[in-house]
Amino acid sequence: MIGREEEVRDYRSRIQLFQLPVVLGFLVLIFRLFYLQVIKGEELRRFSEANRLKKEKVIAARGKIYDRNGKVIIDNRAAFDVVLVSQYYSYEDKDNERLANALRITPKEFGKRLAKVNRGPSYAPGLLKADVSKDLIASIETSKVGFPGVDIENNVQRRYPFGEVGAQLLGYVSEVEKKDIAANPVLQLGDYIGRTGLERLYDNDLRGLDGVGYVEVDARGRRRKAEGSDKIFGYFSQTDPSPGNSLYLTIDMDLSQKANESMRSHSFNGTVIAMDPRTGEILALVNQPSYDPGKISGREVDPDVWSQLQRNPEKPLRNRAVQDIYMPGSTFKAIVGIAALAEGVAKSSRGMDCHGFLKTGSHKLNCWKTHGWTDFTKALRESCNVYFANLGTELGVDRIAKYARMFGFGERTGVLAKGEQKGLIPDSDWKLKALKEEWQPGETLSVAIGQGFVTVTPIQLVNAYATIANGGTRYRPYLVRRVEKLNGELVTEVKPEVQSKLDLPENVWKAVKEGLFEVANRPGGTAIVSGHSKKTIISGKTGTAQVRGFSDISKVKNCMALPVRDRHHGWFVGYAPKDEPEIAVVALAEHSCHGASAAPIVRDVIEAYVDKQNLEKGILPQDEKKEVPKVKKGHQLPFEEMDE
Repeated sequence: MIGREEEVRDYRSRIQLFQLPVVLGFLVLIFRLFYLQVIKGEELRRFSEANRLKKEKVIAARGKIYDRNGKVIIDNRAAFDVVLVSQYYSYEDKDNERLANALRITPKEFGKRLAKVNRGPSYAPGLLKADVSKDLIASIETSKVGFPGVDIENNVQRRYPFGEVGAQLLGYVSEVEKKDIAANPVLQLGDYIGRTGLERLYDNDLRGLDGVGYVEVDARGRRRKAEGSDKIFGYFSQTDPSPGNSLYLTIDMDLSQKANESMRSHSFNGTVIAMDPRTGEILALVNQPSYDPGKISGREVDPDVWSQLQRNPEKPLRNRAVQDIYMPGSTFKAIVGIAALAEGVAKSSRGMDCHGFLKTGSHKLNCWKTHGWTDFTKALRESCNVYFANLGTELGVDRIAKYARMFGFGERTGVLAKGEQKGLIPDSDWKLKALKEEWQPGETLSVAIGQGFVTVTPIQLVNAYATIANGGTRYRPYLVRRVEKLNGELVTEVKPEVQSKLDLPENVWKAVKEGLFEVANRPGGTAIVSGHSKKTIISGKTGTAQVRGFSDISKVKNCMALPVRDRHHGWFVGYAPKDEPEIAVVALAEHSCHGASAAPIVRDVIEAYVDKQNLEKGILPQDEKKEVPKVKKGHQLPFEEMDE
């Protein structure tokens, strides 16, 4: 630049001063890279592979569930899963074949599982096979060098020692899905939650707080042992998990097993519920058919097993005790009888003639036989449709509904939160609102004998009879006595809760209880053969819940000759002993034709209860002796009732 030579020379000297540190910096960087990659390269590579910590969730043990006597109903066991971190896996055919053989599955099945793992994040362990045996663990561990990214994870598996007994009540658990996490942000992938029954209802109590552990892995994701440790699954550092709380139930598993065994021995589907009429505690609740919750509570569920359960037309997953509704049949006559006595419509000494049928307008109601002259006690004992239909006509449907609701019909008991049905107690207002029609007098005849629009759940029915048994105190049925921490600290304690007290004259209770006593203890009683016990005095009522109209099957003499789906359901609900009752039991035997079919199941459960109580007192079962009521010569014992 002309005239500015001095200025240019000045800038050149400055540039030379700047270039020197830049060159020196590059020389230092090159030397450092040479040192790290060439001189120290092998050592640092080994260090990288040998020193990598992986954070893992330490699963908290789910709380145990005990019966009323401290017997373990549900607990946990250790389980081990084979997992794969896909970012480290080679995916070579030879490795796929070797790993499939090690897992003891077909290459086709292995391909499906590998594809499922690939749908998740490459850095997260994906499940290859759950709950594997010790032999398989040993096979994987010894071949682990050839399976980069494959590891064994410890897990906690729910254990159900009693299998199918009470499965619908207890419920099952399964791994959370995305929708579960969206509904409850506290949940994380890999957590387990209760899906049905008590596992679901008390999930927050049973589910503990997971801890955090750190394990050393190499660059390929392979777990390394802690130095000097013999534990394959040991952690270098760990925040301990907090186990879930324990549940102590009102359930007696001995009675539950007896109820389940009796249902199976009589080959009936249905439900059995036992409760303490003095407190509302549920002593047993079983359903048939049932299922083993242990088979669907793991991390990996056999799709064929699950599909069979869901497609089974007999619905083994349903809790019939609370989720299904049925006509109560003649078991409802005790409620109508109480209403009639309390309202002065009936007197225990008042009688009428039963000619085998009753007509109101165009509606004809048949009785299962011609009873002749019948008073209140005989009408209950022999389940006379004509007698109770007459009472119903005098009462009217609205007064019947009033008393039925006093016993808890038409509302949920609250014993289980999910899926409990209310049933239906119809009245004139209901029909006008629901069907836009006026109530017809002939419809009251059906309601009075527990047919027509009336529907109830088994839990409502046994609670109503428990209320009769104790003289009018209706308790809320409940299943859990207390919740405790692992150290025994009390979290929650449940006490009996009185829902209502029926303030009715003593003569009402006395008359109804006498009729129920004679059902199983006097000649002519509909359960004299099937419900009578030599060990205690059982009071109760048979009932038939219609599946098809009476006119459809009236020409068939043998109900059991009908197709199974056309046969009526049988009820028996009773309590014992006669004075100061301690247990009330209901049995619903689906498609059994009549209530006498269900009575032996109730008897079995009550006698099992009596035997257990006697053993606790030191009295052997064979010491209990009672005479069977003698039948008058020429008197036919009714073994079946068929209500319209």
